[in-house]
Amino acid sequence: MAAVRFASRVATWAALIGVSLVLAPRSALAVGEEVTDVRVLDNQRTEESTVRSIAGVTIGDTLEADTLDVVRERLNTTGLFADVNVWWEPNAAGVRINISVKDKFPWAPLPTASWSANNKAIGGIFVHGNLFGRGKQLVLGARLATIDSGATVAYRDPSAFGTWVYWQLQGLVQRQVIPEYDSYSGGGTLAKPLEIRETRLFSYGFEPAVGIAWFRRVKTQVAWHFEKFGYFSGGSDDPMTGLSLVESTQPGTIGVGRAGLSFDFRAREFAVLTGQALSGALDYAGSAFGSDFTYWRAGASWEQGIKFFRAHNFIYSLGAIAGHNLPFWSENTAGGPNLRGFLNQQFRGDTQLWGKAEYHFPLFSIGSLDFRALGFYDVSAIWFREVPTMPTLTDPNNPNLTYTQRATPDGRTFPTSLQSGFSFGQSVHQDVGGGLRFFLRSVAVPLIGFDAGYGIQANNWQFILVIGA
Repeated sequence: MAAVRFASRVATWAALIGVSLVLAPRSALAVGEEVTDVRVLDNQRTEESTVRSIAGVTIGDTLEADTLDVVRERLNTTGLFADVNVWWEPNAAGVRINISVKDKFPWAPLPTASWSANNKAIGGIFVHGNLFGRGKQLVLGARLATIDSGATVAYRDPSAFGTWVYWQLQGLVQRQVIPEYDSYSGGGTLAKPLEIRETRLFSYGFEPAVGIAWFRRVKTQVAWHFEKFGYFSGGSDDPMTGLSLVESTQPGTIGVGRAGLSFDFRAREFAVLTGQALSGALDYAGSAFGSDFTYWRAGASWEQGIKFFRAHNFIYSLGAIAGHNLPFWSENTAGGPNLRGFLNQQFRGDTQLWGKAEYHFPLFSIGSLDFRALGFYDVSAIWFREVPTMPTLTDPNNPNLTYTQRATPDGRTFPTSLQSGFSFGQSVHQDVGGGLRFFLRSVAVPLIGFDAGYGIQANNWQFILVIGA
């Protein structure tokens, strides 16, 4: 009997071991095997060499537990493919990695539009994301807007000659009608700030950049930004009467040397963002770069996306930026897209701290269209560390307006109602709200976005509608 019971137990153990081997993930069985072949399947518009370069797995590599997931993530994140499938199979003395990709249609003309209380815009954008079947990118765009009209053309090579070196070139034309607001004096409030001056600027320029994507995730980049600014329709004027006012700045040319470093471990699958990104940048403008003005600006930011319940997404970001002697058009601004409970560019400064938190979740789907919603919280602290304190100019067309002037080449003038330095009551602004997003499946950028933001300090709602990119 004992022998029978022992034999029964051995049979049971053998059966359990067999079942566990059958049910074990197949990739686990191949961990540690050498990759002896890599095969690319189903690609029609993208060159095989480009798919291999993006995938980053080659013959001679060792198959790790996460190799297939990493390859799949890299290919999905490029935005070139509507579907990606990666699997292994035995091959000779190791394993073969099979990569099946279905290309997206590589180009599309898209209409764009946006609406908010003080900035309406309409335009279009043409994007080709896979020039020559090698992942080269071309963007043509133009928009007509209340505040910031313009056009741009940009070309980007994300992998020059199949290496980790990338380069890009951008040309731009801008027409800006830049508002300045007073929310604390002269009858203005946070909910209905008083617009005291508008400055009309026209500019054109270009920016070449080159960088290295170290190990694909760590990037260093240097660039030269050159842009010439001038007035159109006069300089600064009263938005109510159209009368000329003391000019906010002097026109001129900026030449900026830029350096950036980023650690980007984010990945996006459909509309869900996961992973972290840390970036920093330094701008310096001076005569060595062809600039009429000398100034600097430095900043850093962090973003992280966390996935919940397969399709829920929590995203938060933090940032800081500071500058010295910034020209008027290069000052930091808060409001509108980055502070959704307030007007576009309602607040200005040379120093800024900001944060944002969003929770995205699915509502329903109709065919390939996904409907998602989000709740958000925005906070921004923005101020000028130091502005001139002695009034030097009185406006000839409005004697109630007096200004101080910075002794720099741009001659930036500040309304005397503007306070210098950080003040919690006047520098910190917060909002909460919710929104809707409509995505075409497999496309990371929403086709339509709508946000309703409640400015906590203003006790007032603002609404933003965006169509297209």
